[in-house]
Amino acid sequence: MSELELDPALLATLRTLEEHHVEFIVVGELAAAIHDNGGFVSGVAVVPGSYGRNVDRLRAALASLDARPDVAGEQPLDLHEADLHALSPCTFVTAEADVEVAFEPAGTHGYRDLFDDAARMRLARGVQPLVASPGDLERIARGSEPMLPPAQPPKVLPPEPGGGEPWAKDRFRASRA
Repeated sequence: MSELELDPALLATLRTLEEHHVEFIVVGELAAAIHDNGGFVSGVAVVPGSYGRNVDRLRAALASLDARPDVAGEQPLDLHEADLHALSPCTFVTAEADVEVAFEPAGTHGYRDLFDDAARMRLARGVQPLVASPGDLERIARGSEPMLPPAQPPKVLPPEPGGGEPWAKDRFRASRA
């Protein structure tokens, strides 16, 4: 399989996460582009493992990328102390590419749920992340769609054809045998 050509900023971001030994699965636009062998990708979306040491490694990787939350008017955040679980889902603006972090994307139960069907993909030398399966990407997309309200019965039944009452008593005769 030939390597997919990705923006160097995306590769640098993924490389930084891997160099910090962060356990994560790539989802979103990037995962779809990897499966489709191309496409426009504006950032990196990941589902990290949620256990303590991995979150510490994620914090360190984000700090090395000079990451800051993409929230208007937000005070500067000390990533070494931040509760990433409380911020999730959150997009971080970095020196390389934006990083979207979601510990439990819609329609999933997080890293462990996506892990079994994820595949390790070689994107460049030293960059070989786990990428969510196409089926899991569809599940995430379905899970993030707005819920439709349940159908409601009409408040008033429409009139019967011919203008009569819907349940006219003279139409029905009871008989005893």
